[in-house]
Amino acid sequence: MPAGAGITAAPGGSWTWPVSIVSGVLAAQLFNSLPQPAIIGVAAALAGFALIPRRLRPPALMILACCWTLSQFHLRLAGRLDPSLANQVVTVKGVISSIPSQGPDSTRFRFRPDPVYRSGGLPAVLLVTWYRDSPVIRAGGYWQLELRLKPPWGGVNFQGSDKERWLFAQGIGGLGTVRSGEALVPPPGYRFAVNTIRERVLQDIAEQVSDERQRGVIQALATADRSGLMQPDSALLAATGTSHLLAISGLHVGLAAAGGMWLSRLLLLFLPVSRMGGVTLMVAIGGGLAGAFAYAALAGFGLPTLRSVLMLLTALSAVLLCRSIHPLWAWVFSLAVILLIDPFAPLGAGLWFSYLAVGSLLWVFQPRTGPLNWWRTMLMAQAGVILVLTPVSAAWFGSFSPTGFAANLLAIPWVSILVVPAVLAGLAVLPLSSSLAGLLWTAAGYATSALFYALDLFARLQGQVMALPPPSLLQAVLGLAGAFLCLLPRGLPLRWLGLFLIVPLFLPPGQRLREGELSLEVLDAGQGTAALVNSGDYSLLYDSGPGDGRQQNLVGSVIAPALSAVNTSAPTEVIISHADLDHAGGIQSLLTRYPGADYRANLHGRIDDLAPCTSPFMRTRPGIILQTLHPSPWLPYLGNDSSCVVSLTAAGGSVLLSGDISKVIENRLISAGLGSHKLLLVPHHGSLTSSSQAFIDTLHPQVAIATASLGNRFDFPKTEIRERYEAAGIQFWSTGDCGALRVVLRADGSWHAASARRQRNRIWRWPAAANCP
Repeated sequence: MPAGAGITAAPGGSWTWPVSIVSGVLAAQLFNSLPQPAIIGVAAALAGFALIPRRLRPPALMILACCWTLSQFHLRLAGRLDPSLANQVVTVKGVISSIPSQGPDSTRFRFRPDPVYRSGGLPAVLLVTWYRDSPVIRAGGYWQLELRLKPPWGGVNFQGSDKERWLFAQGIGGLGTVRSGEALVPPPGYRFAVNTIRERVLQDIAEQVSDERQRGVIQALATADRSGLMQPDSALLAATGTSHLLAISGLHVGLAAAGGMWLSRLLLLFLPVSRMGGVTLMVAIGGGLAGAFAYAALAGFGLPTLRSVLMLLTALSAVLLCRSIHPLWAWVFSLAVILLIDPFAPLGAGLWFSYLAVGSLLWVFQPRTGPLNWWRTMLMAQAGVILVLTPVSAAWFGSFSPTGFAANLLAIPWVSILVVPAVLAGLAVLPLSSSLAGLLWTAAGYATSALFYALDLFARLQGQVMALPPPSLLQAVLGLAGAFLCLLPRGLPLRWLGLFLIVPLFLPPGQRLREGELSLEVLDAGQGTAALVNSGDYSLLYDSGPGDGRQQNLVGSVIAPALSAVNTSAPTEVIISHADLDHAGGIQSLLTRYPGADYRANLHGRIDDLAPCTSPFMRTRPGIILQTLHPSPWLPYLGNDSSCVVSLTAAGGSVLLSGDISKVIENRLISAGLGSHKLLLVPHHGSLTSSSQAFIDTLHPQVAIATASLGNRFDFPKTEIRERYEAAGIQFWSTGDCGALRVVLRADGSWHAASARRQRNRIWRWPAAANCP
């Protein structure tokens, strides 16, 4: 965009409605609970009457937009699967409504049941997983599936990703696991074309590009499907702050529109209207819009793509109508339209990254007049985007890439000039020649490989990504304000004060444990265990949560944010109780991410160079004593009964971490002189194999916490076990009911507890159990 071009402001009234709509929709996101539908209806009616006086129209529009959003929230909540249907098995017919994502051991896809099943309580969309030996599944396929149902529940921690928010924003009303399935002939008149075409393009790319690494990138740029991207490449892009390059947005859509305009002009050369200027302009604009919409369809109409198409449509319409439109108005207009179409968009990171990145560019270049050198333009653009997106990255991902600025200076023009045009050209010629498309995609693949080589050098230079403590909403807003203040034109001396609003994002969290205090945070890791113990400068991670033992795990999404929140860049010590994957599934990722930690693990020889966790063992740290009580070094590996049992003692009391031991080991510990402990991590998730009465009487804890996912198929913790603890006067909680649980033992012997489901209570959140702290 030339500096100073198109800065004629739109008439004042034309700004009112998009700004009011955006304000109203965003205001609705701040509600922690929904008003009653009657209250929303009355507010909307009053706001409708308030539209009559001109001066009241802006607040009236804002209230109407807020009421519209809240009413949509009500409808979506009403469309979720009722918890009474959890773990029930049903047979249902419907359509595969997404491109299936193929994993090592499962296939995941969205499934739309036929409307006839809605009366039985099934939601409009289910997220379905088919484990083990799944057949070939195609987008748009019509199937009869036998499903075990589950409401859209997810793990809830004090920080980090929020699966329940994602499910709510995506309109997924329930989860399902396939027990059996049969492909059927679709009924007459059945159509589901867009995803079918996208999947066909993915197959063509897979056939033409043999290199797996190159193929995943090209598929992502062509169809916005990242399922083929290799996990190390995803981590590399995240570490260098270049993940956005694979998000189809303004740059890609603009190139597609330019290609469409060029092809349209080329076609006009062979028609008698080629010298008619008005017709030529209209055809060229139509070709550009067609190219943009076609690419947006291939990308699944994601939010960044829709934003780009709407802004392009606004700009090209202004050209046809000979009107001058302020680019910022087009930005606000497209945002208002998207929020009206999808008021759930602010619940995802994509909207914020996409719009704020474009907003930062408008903020940097629109007030400036006169030409700029190309290198200065690149530096200013990149500095603006990095500065504005830093608070957003801290809020959504809790990280910052120190080499992101330099990496993007190389990667953005590289992808824009060498990769994306070749990918788009391949898509354009695909209907004519798949071989020619393959040559173009191969060229793009070679350029991608060279880029990854350079990004790997940047990643090695910086080491680990800088972890940022999750900011509050106020801190994030102030950080954004500081970024935009810093980007004001030169000559405004107060603009550097914005740095004082950004710097707090990089400071450690203000709340720290006092001397003598010990904190136990039992993370909500689904049907697995991960617990974090902190005392002073010491931190212990007990178990790594579930995973496949390789790349799929919760280390990045659950454990790393928990460590960052307590100002710990890495755990001092890591103990893996035993080799079951619900406890040790993230060990490889831990070793890669935190190589300097002290590891002890009972993995039955799976990793040879890790020291075993056996007794007797004692380690003293400032303010804390750690003891290993089980197993003895001469015992063979016994599965659950080889769990490393750890006792930690601080001034305010003791904590026992028990793994998955059974009653046999409990009795062995009692015979060895096991003493009382104030906090207990309940053995084996609260199953009937553990928690004997003698064990409970001996420990007599004040708090017992069981790790189990909400609505798990094992029904952990068992009701009998829960009642056994409660009958002894012990406070019993589970991560399924409460989300993550944090208990702080104070030096005077008192304790304080909190639960993530209560602390992060939002509209979409399934409520915490009544006894949760």
